[in-house]
Amino acid sequence: MKEFETYFSSDIIVTYLCKLRAKVANTRNKKHLIHLLTDSEKFNYHVKDSEKYLIKDDANSSGFLKYEKEFMSQLSKILPPRKKWVNIGRTSRIDKETNQIITSNKRNEYSLVKTIKSYRIKSPNEPWLLALDEFVLDIQQSVASGEHIISTPTIYPKLKKEKQINGENECRPICLFNLKDRIILSITNKYLTRLFDNCFEDCSYAFRSKKNKAGTAILNHHDCIKDILEYKQKHSTTPLWVAECDMEKFYDTVNHKIAKVIYDELIQKCKTKYSSTDFSKPTHIFNQFLECYCFNKDAPLREHLDYWESYNIPKGYFKWVDEEFNFLGYYENIENERIGIPQGGALSGLIANIMLNVVDKVVIQSGAFYMRFCDDMIILHPDKTTCEVAKELYVNTLKGLKLVPHKFKNEAELVEVRKNKSKEKKKLGENSYEPFWKGKSKGPYKWDSINDSGFPWIGFVGYEIHHEGHVRVRKKSFLKEIKKQEEVVDEIRNAVQHGIRKSKGSVTESVIHRLVGMSVGRVSLRNYEKVSNDLCWKNGFKELSPNKYSIQQIKHLDRNRNKLYYDLVKDLNETEGDDNDKLDSKPRQIVHFNKPFSYYYQILERKYNAETK
Repeated sequence: MKEFETYFSSDIIVTYLCKLRAKVANTRNKKHLIHLLTDSEKFNYHVKDSEKYLIKDDANSSGFLKYEKEFMSQLSKILPPRKKWVNIGRTSRIDKETNQIITSNKRNEYSLVKTIKSYRIKSPNEPWLLALDEFVLDIQQSVASGEHIISTPTIYPKLKKEKQINGENECRPICLFNLKDRIILSITNKYLTRLFDNCFEDCSYAFRSKKNKAGTAILNHHDCIKDILEYKQKHSTTPLWVAECDMEKFYDTVNHKIAKVIYDELIQKCKTKYSSTDFSKPTHIFNQFLECYCFNKDAPLREHLDYWESYNIPKGYFKWVDEEFNFLGYYENIENERIGIPQGGALSGLIANIMLNVVDKVVIQSGAFYMRFCDDMIILHPDKTTCEVAKELYVNTLKGLKLVPHKFKNEAELVEVRKNKSKEKKKLGENSYEPFWKGKSKGPYKWDSINDSGFPWIGFVGYEIHHEGHVRVRKKSFLKEIKKQEEVVDEIRNAVQHGIRKSKGSVTESVIHRLVGMSVGRVSLRNYEKVSNDLCWKNGFKELSPNKYSIQQIKHLDRNRNKLYYDLVKDLNETEGDDNDKLDSKPRQIVHFNKPFSYYYQILERKYNAETK
């Protein structure tokens, strides 16, 4: 195991900075697109103090804006301006391992790294380069001292649902760290993840450094689906029993004392393997991460009206589980406890694995098929009793960690749902399953056809799997993509209503490019048959199989995207203005953005064609 300080080399720190700047460039690109389409100053992000018009959810708080400005100011001082970035060659745009086109984020990252290397040779005295070296040295010295203090993060309230003007608005407390702390926490997380990975059970799939069975990539949610299907295939002749469990406010309920105890136990195990390695410095950062924030002391309350008003969120609140704590008898005096870790912090995912690895070790002893992705879990087994035992082991171990599982829907409730489905299936269809799907924790229930007293679908990590092996998108994930489509179109429609700068053809071209990019990646007529590595919706559902359920969903996404686009075309043609500026009745987008760029072709048809060759 490498020493902790070696993870903070100049090259590694600079690479992390370039990754952050590439993400900013991607966000700014979207803002710049809006700015180019409208002559309204409201959408000109170059104008001073116009950021408030571009922050999602109307988050115009001075605290948030101060954080954003300080963050961007720091980056601009230590990195070259965007117009100075060098272009990377065509060969650099291909991933050497996969032979696929790299993402736009990666392209920007490589470009920035190349720019910095070029300036070190040609212009080593550039002010930003000197500032960069000073920043890197500051991080290295802070880490080496073993005394760095993690600053209190800015707490940003992220709406869980669409904002209600007259109703209450539940939010999640997202913690935003300053640039220096973000770098230190990210690199520390990488070190500790690698250090602890062999201590974690194979049933854990999130936030790992371990590669999948094929050795092609780090474990991810796609591997969950593959392994469930594999287990189902092994028991194809008998129905399986299933238990699903999620936790109430996991990150907001982590007890700091318990987290530290388990962390120290893992460190002791690592010391026996790496006896000459000093773990005091990463341990200090870990403890500082816990010290910088806890939910029960730092999260603003409902009564803090100034906070919620500053974010323009009426009746906003952060929901907690204090009533559940009291019911379960976890704490005699909760005021003396530190509970809850930063959501959005680099170490939070690792802490989830540290805590829940205790649960994993207990549950796998039941002999049931068990897997966990962060704080979501699923249990499968042909025997109901075995499944029930595994579930009880899971729940009881959670209670020992002072964590709160969602209330399980019992067998009687599930039977009632099934009966309602049987009686009303012709009338209500899938809607009669609504009480079943809303239950985050349920089971054991029989994974089988409804005619055989079972439930045909199970849900996990954004997918749903039929008992016959068909895979489709989870309803919530499906509806989320529909909403994103609408948001893209509405954002551009709203902007051009305040004054259009480009031609209507340019506007609609921009819309379809964004819709295609977010759905299937930045594909072109030259590369559409290649797998895209872009961060797009398609790559979140690689395990979809061509079947009647998935085909229906994916074609609906195509239809909805097309409808939104042509509705915008219609709206623009109906606006006042020169007739010559109106869109042609047969715009080129109809041809250009057809099959090669559709959800259906990229997700299902190509896969089917490849499998049948």
